[in-house]
Amino acid sequence: MTAAPLNNLYFGLDNMRGFAEVYWWFTADGRVLRNTLPAGLTRAGFDAACQSHSGSCGDYSLTGDKLTIRYKTGAAENWTYKTLNGGIQLNYLILTPVGKYPAGTHLNGKWDRASTVKGPNMTITAPSFYAFRPDGTFSYLSITGLETESRVKGASVSSSQQAQATGTYSVHDNVLMLMRNGKNEEHMIFPAPGDNLNIDGIVYMKH
Repeated sequence: MTAAPLNNLYFGLDNMRGFAEVYWWFTADGRVLRNTLPAGLTRAGFDAACQSHSGSCGDYSLTGDKLTIRYKTGAAENWTYKTLNGGIQLNYLILTPVGKYPAGTHLNGKWDRASTVKGPNMTITAPSFYAFRPDGTFSYLSITGLETESRVKGASVSSSQQAQATGTYSVHDNVLMLMRNGKNEEHMIFPAPGDNLNIDGIVYMKH
């Protein structure tokens, strides 16, 4: 069994599932967690996610070009394996290692994400925005909008709320520490393709 080459978190886009974002986390002791991200990229986070998602967690072995996974549920899978451009390819799925930030890293720019949920006679929009500056300060804005359709054809009612915050931040490895409202908050962070950010499993696009 060769475990060391897969001691990393990998990211990919699954073109068989509408290019959905997928994550595979392999550990050097021969375990794997896929299809879910823990709250933090720590051993404790891995263990907690395995307990909650036993169908996505198990043991793996790598022999030549064959990757075998045996999940905690008892199910087993075989994948073809090869290295590719610094990452790996499993069957059709191309995965690249998730990067880490050196201690003392300072971000510089603005990132945002869009969020829209539609239901019967109701649409909720909730975009959020981060601005990180090289001096170690940040600002955050979230806007939640609600639009409902009345029983009168063509009539609608809309409302919105805003939440704002400013403070200081620090980044190291895959940890983002925010100091806002006098309290420290710990978040997971890693670089996403295109100079984008993944914060707590959500991709924020740079603009």
